[in-house]
Amino acid sequence: MGVLAKIFFSILIYLFVEIYVFVEASILIGFFPAAILLISFSIIGYMITKRIKGISFQKAAADYANGESPSKNLVKTAGFFISGVLFLIPGFITDFIAILFLIPFLNYYLMYLIFRYFKNKFNGSYAYQSQNGGGDFNGGSFTFISLPFKKNGK
Repeated sequence: MGVLAKIFFSILIYLFVEIYVFVEASILIGFFPAAILLISFSIIGYMITKRIKGISFQKAAADYANGESPSKNLVKTAGFFISGVLFLIPGFITDFIAILFLIPFLNYYLMYLIFRYFKNKFNGSYAYQSQNGGGDFNGGSFTFISLPFKKNGK
């Protein structure tokens, strides 16, 4: 099964699960309260992403100017931005995951898991185009933002 087929079936399963959860929530609390709840979460997501956009870079620049590492602030901001984007996507499951990204300790832990996944995925296998436009591809190691906590030097 190809990558596109896996993505397609994952999205299809996600849509069916979100629709099922919405129908169950509509039966439990009513259609209009469930719809208003989804719309209000989308408005919250819009406000979060709009607010985070400007503040994060200002705080990162201030940390850098003070000689501190901006990585902790950027990780926190990335978690809030992911939360805002998840709130924008209509559905109760994505809203629940977005709420998890708003909890401070879970924010760092979930970002740690995401960075660790991508570090393992791209370690030693990225490519870049040369400056002369020749398109020679070289592999190398990939460095991510260091997280504020480390386990045994990993």
